[in-house]
Amino acid sequence: MAAVVLTAVVVILISGWRPGPPAVERPSGTPMPTATVACAEESGPLAPGLSGPACRSAILAVELAVAPVRLPIDRIVIQPGPFFCDVIWPGVQSPSACVGMNVRPGQYMHAWASFAGSSKIAAVMLGLDLPGDDTAAASRPPWSATLVAVENPPDGWVMP
Repeated sequence: MAAVVLTAVVVILISGWRPGPPAVERPSGTPMPTATVACAEESGPLAPGLSGPACRSAILAVELAVAPVRLPIDRIVIQPGPFFCDVIWPGVQSPSACVGMNVRPGQYMHAWASFAGSSKIAAVMLGLDLPGDDTAAASRPPWSATLVAVENPPDGWVMP
C-alpha cells in the first residue's frame, strides 16, 4: 500500500500537477480571444438596415472563419469594402483587368488575421445577404465570412 501511495506522489511531483480549479474548456465553435483588433466602419450614409455597428459582428465572423486554421489569432484588421478585383494583398499585387462591381455601402468588409507563431496571414471576405431594396432590411443581417486564403503574403506586403 505504501508503495502505491509513494508512486502516486512521485508521479504527481514529476508531472507538475498542482491542486486548483479545473481547466475550463471552450465550447466547440467558440473563437479564441484575439490579441489586437483594428476595425474601420463604413463612413458616409448607409441604408437604414445597415446603420448599426458592424465591427462587433464582423470580428466574430472573422474569428469563426479562421478557426479551422487552429492557430491562436494574434491580430485582426477589418476594413470596409470587398477585395476589389480579387486583390487580397493590396500594394504589392497588381489587379488584373476587371469590371468594377456594384457595391452598396456597408454590404462588404474584408479582413486579415495574423497568427501567433506563424508567418501565414488569413484573408477573409465578409458580406451581407441583402434584400433587393435596401430599405426593406429592418436591421443588419449577420455577416457571411469566406476564408479566401491562408498563406505567406508576397514580399513587401505589410498588414495595415
